[in-house]
Amino acid sequence: MPDNTVAPEVLSLDTEQVRKILLQTFGVAALELRAMQSELATVYRVDSADGRRLAFKASRYSDAELAIARWRTGAMVRLQERGVPVGRVFAVRADAGPEAGADLAVVETEAGQAIVQLTEWLEGTPLDSLQPSSELLRDVGRVAATVSEGLKGWPKPPQPIAHPWELTRTLETLAATMPAVSHDSVIWTILETAFGRFAEHVADKLPSLPHQVVHHDLHDSNLLVTGDSVTGVLDFGDMVWAPRVAELVVAGAYASRRSPDPVAALLDVVAGWGNRVPLTAAESDVVFDSVVARLAVNLSVWTARLASDRGEYAQARSAGVVPVLNAYLAADRPAVINEIRRWLGPAKN
Repeated sequence: MPDNTVAPEVLSLDTEQVRKILLQTFGVAALELRAMQSELATVYRVDSADGRRLAFKASRYSDAELAIARWRTGAMVRLQERGVPVGRVFAVRADAGPEAGADLAVVETEAGQAIVQLTEWLEGTPLDSLQPSSELLRDVGRVAATVSEGLKGWPKPPQPIAHPWELTRTLETLAATMPAVSHDSVIWTILETAFGRFAEHVADKLPSLPHQVVHHDLHDSNLLVTGDSVTGVLDFGDMVWAPRVAELVVAGAYASRRSPDPVAALLDVVAGWGNRVPLTAAESDVVFDSVVARLAVNLSVWTARLASDRGEYAQARSAGVVPVLNAYLAADRPAVINEIRRWLGPAKN
């Protein structure tokens, strides 16, 4: 990994520190705070004294991370202007010094300097807590395409960003985390098969595919739904410059996790995407094997992190992935790829 690449670090703040930051930085008196699960940041749902429900996020500070946070916030505002259900960002209080009126602030905490931000709390049910209907799955695809279209032309990050979930780092991440599951022959075989498919059918093609900024984390706990519609898009922390098709891959992989027929669920997401953002034939052909690989990365990474201080989160994020991967690996691969081509072809709307 290049020396100038940004790899985020974990930050954990207790409720008293969060209350203090909310009041001093944003002028918000918190009546109730509820900690939310997060991979790296401190995230709280805030019920304020004036009746608002807000979302607070704090992450570790560095000059590079601050520049990237501003870049992400700009993308959020852009998407909101284009109709994507992204939470409104609240400004730093007017008497907060040089950062007054800014979309985020840098504060001192017991754990060191932190970048903090306050946004609107979006209501809805996380997609990962229900079995989605076909129409909801298609709306996931539509929203993923809308996000992709909205981020088209957004500049590259001000610093190179690296995280283990990047589609382009799939083989690297699996190689680094698979040893932690070597004791489980069932999981090992699944991961080995997914690794082999990605290496054979996808890895060498990625550099030549169209690239742009992608959210890269439209998984089932970052999408809020009401009825058969997506009503909230959360967490831009994994946004990177990547193959454009990664947006569809991540959305399709995770949306299929709670379905009794994961392959059919994936095809519903693909159908929702359709040609809203036209993909090349080469992009269409890597979707299926990339979906399998993304779920394999999920299983491998979170299994490796079960003993960490984010163990509970790791358990929740990898729950139920083994049978889904078995279903994908048992599917008629050429037939599924042909169906993906059919939906992503230029004749479909």
